[in-house]
Amino acid sequence: MKLVNSILSKRILDMKENTKHSALILCIIITLGAGIHRVLAQTSILDQAKQAIEDMQYSEALKLLDSSLAIHPTWEEHYFYRSVVLQKLRRYEESLEDINTFLTIHPKNAEAVHNKATILSDLRQFQESLIFHQKAIELKPNEAQYYATAGIAAFDLKQFDLAEIYLKESIGINPNVAISHSYLGLMYILQQRLAEARHPLDLALAIDPDNYHANFHRGLYYRLSGFPDSALFDYQRALAIKPNDYKLHLNICIAYLDMKMYEAALASCNQSIALNGTLAEQYVNRGVAYLNLERYTEALVDFDYALSIRPDNVRAQLCRAKVFYKTNQKNKAIEAAGKAINMRPDFADAHHLYGILLITKGRKKDGCRHVEIACELHDSYACQTLGNICKK
Repeated sequence: MKLVNSILSKRILDMKENTKHSALILCIIITLGAGIHRVLAQTSILDQAKQAIEDMQYSEALKLLDSSLAIHPTWEEHYFYRSVVLQKLRRYEESLEDINTFLTIHPKNAEAVHNKATILSDLRQFQESLIFHQKAIELKPNEAQYYATAGIAAFDLKQFDLAEIYLKESIGINPNVAISHSYLGLMYILQQRLAEARHPLDLALAIDPDNYHANFHRGLYYRLSGFPDSALFDYQRALAIKPNDYKLHLNICIAYLDMKMYEAALASCNQSIALNGTLAEQYVNRGVAYLNLERYTEALVDFDYALSIRPDNVRAQLCRAKVFYKTNQKNKAIEAAGKAINMRPDFADAHHLYGILLITKGRKKDGCRHVEIACELHDSYACQTLGNICKK
């Protein structure tokens, strides 16, 4: 009997031990299963969000990432991608906040550092942007795109020598980055190096014919080179890519003015102002269209408004003088032209008009002195006036 009891006791102990092991194994399985489930759920949501980003369905991607982070605020990779989405939606402050959250956990992630740099550029914090571009390059020194955007940040700071170094470095690493060629061409334009600008702009469009910046920049090159019809062709291609760019519509307006197509210029300037009417140059150029269409009242309103935005806009002041001259208000015209000269003493057009106005008021000697100044400033029309009127 004692033997039977001993055997039964041992079996009971074995069963208890087995039960403990089974419970432990079950606990481990449940824990692992929950972990795997979380990973799968995290991956699934992220994959859906990435696909939505790729399809440019940014609002849908944002909904997915918002809902996942509301439940799982520690899923740091979701902050990275939500930052990308928010930047695409131009919600730059929120985008910066999310990328900063990601960088507190992954401070040496080159892509995240680069993304922060581009967000700072979007916020027009160019100096800080350049610092983070340089950090991204330190982390990943062979990435052509990082040098390209660093060059653009330096360009925005008007540090053209540094911009040229970065842009050329980008091209050296990868000659097929269109944006590097495009901004190199634009930089040459702004430095009045037009002879050097054409080649990189052509290269940019050979690499990527649908690149918005390259089409816009080459259009600017053509316009400043005296080919407004070619400029208009490139501008229209850029417009097909970004139809709501108010600066592009403004440049189209200017090209039409150069072609003396004033009604078309007026329509383009109106479109630019309707999209974002914050630039003095929009009203100056629309005023020029009105002036040439002999709609003088509307022209004067635009020139005055341009000066309310930028009181130092010398072109608006000179155009006011032209309106007064056309409407036979010569004293007001003389006053406005004189103000234009005071604002910019080397403005040939202002000296020329001021001189003509003084001559018409019987002050030939004073007038011819200003016409001569305009001629010395390489105004060919002023030189003709000097020969036809002042030398007689």
